[in-house]
Amino acid sequence: MISQPAVNRTYNPRQLALHSLLLVIGKGRSLDDALANILAKSPDLEGRDIALCREIANGVCRYYYVLKHLLKPRLRKAFKSKDLDLEIIVLIGMYQLLMMRVDDHAAVNESVKLTLRQKKSWAKGLVNGLLRQLIRDEVSIEALATDISYPDWISHKIRADWPDHSTEILQAGNQRAPMTLRVDLNQITREQQIERMREQGITADAHPLIESAIVLDKPCPVSKIEGFELGLVSVQDAAAQLAAELLDCKPGMQVLDACAAPGGKSAHILQTCEAVTLVAIDKDESRLALIEQNLHRIDQQAHLKCGNAIQPDDWHDGVLFDRILADVPCSASGVIRRHPDIKLLRRDDDIPNLVLQQRAILLALWPLLKPGGVMVYSTCSIFKDENEQQIAWFIDNHKNCTVNRLNSVQWGHKRPFGRQILPGQECMDGFYYAKIHKTMMKTD
Repeated sequence: MISQPAVNRTYNPRQLALHSLLLVIGKGRSLDDALANILAKSPDLEGRDIALCREIANGVCRYYYVLKHLLKPRLRKAFKSKDLDLEIIVLIGMYQLLMMRVDDHAAVNESVKLTLRQKKSWAKGLVNGLLRQLIRDEVSIEALATDISYPDWISHKIRADWPDHSTEILQAGNQRAPMTLRVDLNQITREQQIERMREQGITADAHPLIESAIVLDKPCPVSKIEGFELGLVSVQDAAAQLAAELLDCKPGMQVLDACAAPGGKSAHILQTCEAVTLVAIDKDESRLALIEQNLHRIDQQAHLKCGNAIQPDDWHDGVLFDRILADVPCSASGVIRRHPDIKLLRRDDDIPNLVLQQRAILLALWPLLKPGGVMVYSTCSIFKDENEQQIAWFIDNHKNCTVNRLNSVQWGHKRPFGRQILPGQECMDGFYYAKIHKTMMKTD
């Protein structure tokens, strides 16, 4: 059993990063949840220390497989499972030495201090020796990063699905994602918001393809962005902002956002066309609360329902929808650069189960769509079996639908069905979209 002392305000950012990584690697928790849990217990931590904690935790996840690859030949024997904390301490030290360019002495000294704080003084010589050996060997991580910074199944699947783009996809997944904002164009123009931020010392550019999107030169706390608390801007990747555009809602329409948490797309739908009736569902009560918070900040309202998209009888009142956004659970393989813990947490046998879940959601939601209505199918995946192959299966089994070819759009790669955005293209995350029209024809 790995000991995890209670976190308190006396802990330093490296120790908080260690505790977060123990939850991710040892317990299978998402890094976002782990960091939120750990940092909430250290309310007096300064901003720069929070940034350091996040940098280390994200960096170790991003380069976990590379760091492990470099560490293995330098170990006489593998760490025991009860000493996972020691292994992570060494990985944290390695990341600081190889990627953060922290002073050698500081990186080694802080790692030894972490070992002592974990009450494992017997291992301080081991930690010190491993890191100093790495320094002596003058190891370079950059040459290894693309090839071995992913679990084998992910890199193999990317190469199989995207042979002509695999290298750029793998490289993009190791980059830091930009901070992108969505502007409420009903309240302020994008140019006005960029100018207001420039006056604050925050530099940003208009996104080249998405008219509501602003890409910041450097991330910054949302509390420092003028207009955020008033709902003038929201944090949302440019690719995610395409969902509302594709839905093309009109006043008076009944709209469903299935699997809606945390609510960014729901908020955008309402800001794009306020005179709609929006139903937003999620099967998790706590995540439903996130939607409510997001809508409250932008002064918008929706009918929030706790329910599973696969079981509409539990939440649907019988009124058919003009538009449905099926933003389904997926592998999240398109947002690895934003959530590097996906490399550690996702497994290859997750994909068939996700495909079945996506299929079940499509089958459950389709009867809720009016004839003449539109369903937008969306994932943040780049795997074809979750995307274009899923839509091919759907239209093969439904005669009352047509798929919009999206020939007029300028983003993404044209696919047999829908369009695929690959990670990093035009400063966007990896997303897939298909726009399905329900015809008047009845199914057999």
